[in-house]
Order: sequence, then structure tokens, then C-alpha cells
Amino acid sequence: MNHQQFLKPLFLYWGLLVILSCEDPFTSMGPQPEYIDKHDHEPMLNVFGVLRPDSSNGNPLTFVHLEESIPATAFQDSTTITDASVFILTYEQNTFIDSVQLLYTDCNGSFETSEYRSMNFAPVPGRTYGISCHRDGYPKLTSKTTVPYIPVIKQDTFRYDGRTLFFTILRDPLAALYDIYLFDGVDEQMQRIRSNGSDDVRVEFSIARNPDTKRYLTVFAYDVKLSEYMTYNVSIKPNTYRSDYSTVENGYGCFGSMNVLTKQFP
Repeated sequence: MNHQQFLKPLFLYWGLLVILSCEDPFTSMGPQPEYIDKHDHEPMLNVFGVLRPDSSNGNPLTFVHLEESIPATAFQDSTTITDASVFILTYEQNTFIDSVQLLYTDCNGSFETSEYRSMNFAPVPGRTYGISCHRDGYPKLTSKTTVPYIPVIKQDTFRYDGRTLFFTILRDPLAALYDIYLFDGVDEQMQRIRSNGSDDVRVEFSIARNPDTKRYLTVFAYDVKLSEYMTYNVSIKPNTYRSDYSTVENGYGCFGSMNVLTKQFP
């Protein structure tokens, strides 16, 4: 065997070794659980509920959407639950003081779809509310939220330098995330800004000068739980364990609250 015949299989060996030793980010093992879960799927309620103090044509915009959890291998046409007992609980300094039941309704066609709603309930900013969802065969789902205040733009902070619009939103410790929309009748710009809870929120929009254009500013302020739910990383990596995520007790999903400011300015 000459030296070339000897080196060829040697190079193939080292090449195979390098390939096998390199970690593929898509197929390599990620973090794994520290325990063995031997339990079968336990049916639980899955909720998405949002408390909103505002309304549309006199109809409160607060709603609760409720579904059932199913095993990963199951297939169902619909998981929506329409016959649960859903209550919103009102608290005063952590003391329960009142409750209202939500009914599954489209409010006589006022909304495109039916959800759990109440025409007699309007949450108050700064107040804490809880939710209780019960249906036979499922654990009772509960959670709490404190409603943010209507966003307030700090006085005399609107400023335009010919290219950029500047303004500041006053700090609200109950709001953890803001979605800010600027609409000029044709185009819409949007920014999502996290609040650190201790400083005012400074906003900048690049806009063209047009003195004849009326612009509309809409600011959505989300509570801590809704903010966490909306920004949670839902990416999936193969061979990587991910624990269940939820902001509620004895169930899945999110129960949170928000508030809205709408402002028109030249």
C-alpha cells in the first residue's frame, strides 16, 4: 500500500469523527426535565380572558374565551366550552366583595362571535379582579389581575422637529407593556415598548410633515400577566423539554387586563 492509499481512509475517519462530534442546533439535545413524568393527560380548562374598561357602541369589551385541553395525539373539530360557570370576582385590598357571572353570548349580534360576557360589568382601573371557571370533570381555574389606568401622555412632551414626533407616557406601575399605534389616514406605524415600572415611557415616531393631516394615536397598556403572555417565547426546538406555561392556577392560558388611550392631534 502506498502512502496515498493509507492517507485516504485516515482522512475519511477524521472527517466522520468531526461530523459526528459537531452539534447540530436543530437536532442536538437541549435542556431535559429533571424528573420522569409518568402521569397521563389530565383534562384542564384553557382560558384567554381580558378585562377592558372601554366599550363599543355601549357594549363592554371584556370577554373570556374558554376551551378544554386535549392530548397531543387527539383530534377534535372544536375544543371551545360553552356551558361552564364563569364568574368575575371583585376584590378590595385582597378582600372579596362582589361577583358577577359571565354568560356565553354575542350580545344579540353586537359581536361577531359568542364569548363569555356581561352587559352589567365594567372593570375599574386600579382595582383587582379574579376569575373562577368551573365545569364538571375539570379542576376549577382561578387567577387575578389588577387593571392598568388609561395611559396618560405627559403634559408638554409632544414635540416635532420636522422628522420625528416625540412624546412621553407617564409611568403606571400596573402596566408592563405598551402597544402604540400612529395612524395618519393612510399609513399606520406601531411600536411595542416594555415598561421597567420605574420610569416614564419615551416614544419616537418618524413622520413626514403634512399640516393638513390629522393623526390618530392609540396606546394599549397591558397588565403584567397579559404582557408576559403576549411576549412569551413560543419557539419549539426538537429534542428539548419545555415545561407547561400558564399565568393561571389549575389550568392553562391567561387572564389579564388592559386599558386604552385614543387621541387625535394635528
